[in-house]
Amino acid sequence: MLALYHEWNSVHSFKVRIALVEKELEWVDHAVELLKFEHLRPEYLALNPNGVVPTLVHDGRAVVDSSVICEYLEDVYPTPALRPADPLPRARARNWLKYHDDVAHAALRNASFQLLYKPQLAAMPRDELAARLSLHPDPERRRKFLDGARSDVEWPVLGESLRALRGIAVLNDRELGERSWLVGEMFSLADIAMAPFAERIVNLGMAFLWGGLPRGAAWADRLLSRHSVARACPPERFRLPLPSAEVRQKLERLYSESE
Repeated sequence: MLALYHEWNSVHSFKVRIALVEKELEWVDHAVELLKFEHLRPEYLALNPNGVVPTLVHDGRAVVDSSVICEYLEDVYPTPALRPADPLPRARARNWLKYHDDVAHAALRNASFQLLYKPQLAAMPRDELAARLSLHPDPERRRKFLDGARSDVEWPVLGESLRALRGIAVLNDRELGERSWLVGEMFSLADIAMAPFAERIVNLGMAFLWGGLPRGAAWADRLLSRHSVARACPPERFRLPLPSAEVRQKLERLYSESE
């Protein structure tokens, strides 16, 4: 029996949902709302002491960290395969998992906080926000959430994120070469690792980052139309409100001015 504790808007949770769909596995769905700080409740911390999502529970035993979970699913359910048989492309797939966790996620997190989470925090009644934040054990993270609720979008921060995200798009395009997928003609954990990047930049209004990168843009189109990726995306009722047309236009202008 599989159970997934996840958040619909979490990029790490997204990776695991894709892997589960690719494996045609059934799982019990446990949604954990980050903006309600449900990941800090004692019952969840008992499963995942790190207080992050996702957590996979398999026959009563917890597996944490999205990339580790994806590898675990491949070990336990090896077909259909998501790891290449050849050791070199298999190692490269692991490199992409690590690259997302170490590099791409940080750039996505900064942009997502500015454009998706700040408006939600600012809209909360002050007493409700204070009550929710009282659950947070990390004073620095608690301060960041409070500051986010008090301030407007920080465009210099978004400018830095745009430059970082463009660099990721350039790397993606270069590494594809003439291949359909990141490590060959086989859809693999490498593509699952970078699926959150492709999906999130579209939803943040940053698809322009693929400009002049035809291989990366074509890969993103193939990826986002794949059945597992489409099924793993947040249903509309769970998706955080996306940036307005005005904000999207300003993002594109900011990017153009930095070129």
